[in-house]
Amino acid sequence: MAKLTIDGKEIEVPDGTSLFDACRDARGEALPHFCYHPDLSIAGVCRLCQVEVEGMPKLTIACNTGVRDGMVVHTRNERVTKASTQILEMHLINHPVDCPICDQAGECGLQNQYMSHGLYDTKVEMDDKVNKGKAQVIGPQVILDQERCVLCTRCVRFCTEVTGTGELGIFNRGDQARIGTAPGVELDNNYSMNTVDICPVGALTSRDFRFQKRVWMLKAADSVCPGCATGCNVRIDHEAGRIYRLKPRYNPEVNGRWMCDKGRMTYKAVHDENRLGDPSVDGRTETWAGLTGTLAKLIGAGGFGLVVGSPHQSLEEMHLLKALAQAAPVSGGLAGSDRRNGDDLLLDADRTPNRHGLEMLGVAQHDGPALADLIRSADGPVLIIGGDPAADPQVARALKEKDSVIYIGTHGDETAGLAKVVLPGAMWAEKAGIFVNRNGRLQEFKQAVARHGNSREDWRILAELMTACNRTNVPGSLKAVRSDLAGSVAVDVDLNKLPVRGFLPGGEAR
Repeated sequence: MAKLTIDGKEIEVPDGTSLFDACRDARGEALPHFCYHPDLSIAGVCRLCQVEVEGMPKLTIACNTGVRDGMVVHTRNERVTKASTQILEMHLINHPVDCPICDQAGECGLQNQYMSHGLYDTKVEMDDKVNKGKAQVIGPQVILDQERCVLCTRCVRFCTEVTGTGELGIFNRGDQARIGTAPGVELDNNYSMNTVDICPVGALTSRDFRFQKRVWMLKAADSVCPGCATGCNVRIDHEAGRIYRLKPRYNPEVNGRWMCDKGRMTYKAVHDENRLGDPSVDGRTETWAGLTGTLAKLIGAGGFGLVVGSPHQSLEEMHLLKALAQAAPVSGGLAGSDRRNGDDLLLDADRTPNRHGLEMLGVAQHDGPALADLIRSADGPVLIIGGDPAADPQVARALKEKDSVIYIGTHGDETAGLAKVVLPGAMWAEKAGIFVNRNGRLQEFKQAVARHGNSREDWRILAELMTACNRTNVPGSLKAVRSDLAGSVAVDVDLNKLPVRGFLPGGEAR
């Protein structure tokens, strides 16, 4: 361990700790910086994190300096502040200062540094600024503004060290140096939008989010990406009932600080024009109150003949579906559905968020022929929740032969078109629940926006169907569902108080 003094405060840190990290611990905030990133190699190019170490003749950059026992460090004295101001001026020399039209305004490192210890009048005349490329489309998801770039090289290091694709580099020298892609190359990998996240200024912006909403107007909600079995932790940025973007939320056990581009786009389905907004019977719009008699007559005293779930549904919903089935067969939907190409980083070939949850509950999936046979042999109404199993032609033919199919879904898909009764359910961003990722980690997602139209939370629809079947012990809240679920999955944790980073059954809560 090394003992050192930072701004008059004595601290002790492990040997090998960088001075940057030690200063952050002592100050309670990070030193000014652009190029430093905890998940990337040290570049030491922005020079903003300079500090004074007694006994050293010159200021030193903290990111590339290790701690030593007995160090006395100053991070806020006049000498350090003057140097930081000069370095900041160098970064601003050729910057366009177009904050009013920049998407990064409100979460820009350059703005933050200037407001923290700048606040000076620039000596650079506008005519002397070097003009560089503006609004260059460098890939399907990213736009580059070279004039805003501070050459921190975070994006270059990300494409080299994390994705291994190496699309970005620095070209030319001196004040003509600029970030760019090689001729004929696009920034087109599964994680390209992470370069937008780590860009400390507005040099790299998202083509999807560009000019959509000022960031200070957005509200945030913690959630879990439903795009694949990895279950990346995300932040939903939304305003006035509309989602504008998803950004990764740090979880070292799942996704670190990254997420894939495909996962970022999953929010678009929430606002799809094909969303189901009202219940319907035989294609005619109905009210929830008006459905009571229809459902009671359709289900009858015998209950359901078959219930079919989906790995897109939450753990609570699948638990209720099992309870609703009683003696009827239970299927987890089409085996092998929603499989695509994955990679070795985060994007899983399994594009469902809760297939492992089905396994925890002991719910088996079936291939097309087997599921079609189950449907044909069902002695009573068939209840399907999510997953669109009718996308399989064999299942579709079997459903056409049944005149008592009830479907709980979110979009007007193939299964909705074949069902007698269609009940609009909520999407992942419109409800709360638990997904179990590919490693068996239970992770909670929370409601961010209001439900579309007259759709309802799926657990509530299932509870109402239990009432229609004259069942006892019908849950009245999601909390009650989770309390009952806890015994089924045998986890030593209160599911109503899941830890922020999820829970591995049989292991510690993290």
